[in-house]
Amino acid sequence: MRIRKCSHLAARVARYTIALFLLLATAWTALALIPPPLLINRSNASCAVTDREGKLVRLSLTGDEKFRLWVALDALPPALLQATLQYEDRWFYHHPGVNPVALVRAAWTSFVARGRWMGGSTLTMQLARQRFRLNTHALPGKLRQIGYALWLERHFSKETLLEAYLNIAPYGANIEGAGAAAWVYFHKPVAELSADEARALALIPQNPRLRAPLTPAGQQALQAAWQVAYGDDPGFERLGFRHREDLPLRAPHFAERLCQRRGESLTSTLDPTAQALTEGLLHSFVRQQRAHGIGNAAAMVVHAPSMEVLAYVGSADYLDRRIQGFVNGVKARRSPGSTLKPFVYALAIDQGLITPDTLLKDTPLRVGEYRPENFEGNYLGPLSATGALVRSRNIPAVALSAQLRQPTLYQFLGLAGLKLTKGEAFYGLTLALGGAEASMEDLIGLYGLLANGGHYRGLRWLIEDVGGGPQTAAPPRLSPQAAFLVRQMLEANPPPQRSFGLRSFSGKLPVAWKTGTSSGLKDAWALGLMGDWLAGVWLGNFDGSPNRQLVGRDLAGPLLFGILEAVSQERPGGGSKPTPPPGLKAVEVCPLSGALRSPWCPHGKSGWIIPGVSPIKTCAVHRQVFINPANGLRQCRGDEGHSQPQVAEFWDSDVLELFRLAGVRRASPPPFERPCEDLTGGDGGAHPPTIVSPLASQRYPIRADGNSRIEFSGVSDGGRHRLFWFVDDSYVGEGNTVFWPGRPGRFGVRVVDEQGQSAATALTAVPVE
Repeated sequence: MRIRKCSHLAARVARYTIALFLLLATAWTALALIPPPLLINRSNASCAVTDREGKLVRLSLTGDEKFRLWVALDALPPALLQATLQYEDRWFYHHPGVNPVALVRAAWTSFVARGRWMGGSTLTMQLARQRFRLNTHALPGKLRQIGYALWLERHFSKETLLEAYLNIAPYGANIEGAGAAAWVYFHKPVAELSADEARALALIPQNPRLRAPLTPAGQQALQAAWQVAYGDDPGFERLGFRHREDLPLRAPHFAERLCQRRGESLTSTLDPTAQALTEGLLHSFVRQQRAHGIGNAAAMVVHAPSMEVLAYVGSADYLDRRIQGFVNGVKARRSPGSTLKPFVYALAIDQGLITPDTLLKDTPLRVGEYRPENFEGNYLGPLSATGALVRSRNIPAVALSAQLRQPTLYQFLGLAGLKLTKGEAFYGLTLALGGAEASMEDLIGLYGLLANGGHYRGLRWLIEDVGGGPQTAAPPRLSPQAAFLVRQMLEANPPPQRSFGLRSFSGKLPVAWKTGTSSGLKDAWALGLMGDWLAGVWLGNFDGSPNRQLVGRDLAGPLLFGILEAVSQERPGGGSKPTPPPGLKAVEVCPLSGALRSPWCPHGKSGWIIPGVSPIKTCAVHRQVFINPANGLRQCRGDEGHSQPQVAEFWDSDVLELFRLAGVRRASPPPFERPCEDLTGGDGGAHPPTIVSPLASQRYPIRADGNSRIEFSGVSDGGRHRLFWFVDDSYVGEGNTVFWPGRPGRFGVRVVDEQGQSAATALTAVPVE
């Protein structure tokens, strides 16, 4: 009776097997008509970022809170492939997705012999179960798994299926794929696994809940499976497993910045030494300044020639929610203060407006209705362009910015990668003083122009991107000459008395640096170039709260120099002092006027010009005049008979007034003995007055209520202080500054000094409501 029952069961199994084979053959033909599925959703994968030395910076989670990292088949070690196939599916390359022998054996054990449940799954069936989230603990689920496996085999090669399996196979907890498992358990990329580590990983997917070596019990279960699979092989004893909690969280803002490209293993340009130094100095600095209300900071270090990002610190503490540490301060757009001023001067040099020695006026200025003021609220009178930039005077920068054409500062910033959200008219001349918002990434890119001969090179984040590319072939945004001269001008900026963490700054290379303070004292900036190192620092609070301590030079400067000093000491070989590019010419200039030295200048110094571009003017401050020794009065041309030659300084009237207010004595040229008909010879070349306002390039609004007034202001030359103003030959008034009631239209404005010399401009007035 028992023999008959067994025979009956065997016949049933045989019938089921034959039916199964027929079903498989029919399905195999029909599956070709069904479009292939998306095998792997690579967009929902982890991102592994390593530094330039291959050490893990961060392994991110997927959108469904998994560690799942895509690795190409050819990047997987042969030991892992061999061990996986040996342990999971020896006949993988010989079956159509289903192993009939294994299925029969599993059916006999599970249904006939009533032994332990056996699935008989092939590697492709396991892929199907994982990919389509199938429940295969019952017969219907197992049949669906078989159908999906055949479908996959019908449309994909064996290599593609093996690659997909090893990228989504379960390796315990929320770890999927061999790439993620290698980082979690061994802190190394899967390609660098040893043979023992690869063989251990191959054992986990068959029972990941029990064998994942995340706990001592899991390691014991995995060791037991090792002994079953590999016998007495001692390789397991050589393994050292890590835990998920051991995964590093280094440079978190940098990793997040890169992991916008999900599903990849990224070897970044991050330098672990530069990153650690920058983080340490920044964190210490903020701790010291917290008592003064400074809660946050950000910093960035770049290798300027290649624009490789070496250090990237987005906040003082990524995990501190009290200071919104998760916000990336390097990427955030804020008012850059005066950090854009160097590019006003660079454009002015390129457009032939100035040289580094050109004398600029730091005097009251009005452009239309805009009256810029200096940060300190005072005026310094005449300054060289270098002095005005180094001392970050607002008025000279605005005056130069108003003269820029093709490109204007706004146009230049757009060409250099800074994306401004409003039109040029919205910002006006405030752009030179930080009227637009920019991120530190933007500013570092701009300052890279000064290090790279005026060529714009985008930031390099990945090692694979280093080495040039199309960007290096782009036309320069600045001439090499202007880039060099502005860098040299910024090197004249004296360093802080001490850099943070050091008694004094001892850098062997000069630092070209500039600071910035936003309006309202909300942001303090400092950016600097030392050799090949380019660094930027921002200090402030992410909530935008003001603080009177937030002054760029006083607060951000020492931290900037501390970072540059530390990086240069730990990473020697950071370049050398820049050399002048071709196209510059050294000339002798007058130190007082900044123009070419005249015979009357008592002293000279060396300066740079760009031949054919730079303004070539001879010093007009020092002039020879002739004095009647009897009364000390100046002689007209033709009256020099018994007069004595003398060198006098000729300053404009507004500058002389500033000298007077500052208590600086500057003697005016003596007055003429009599009115002169010809002034050109009497004082070495007299100069007519200059109109400061109105400007022909501006349109002046006239309100309908009749209360509009347009300012006329000018300066007279060399002691001739009386100025007379006319509009279309109608007299308006006398003085350095007068106001005209104004009416719509286009008019001619003329100013005449007491010697009859004049200047003229056009005025356009437009009605507004």
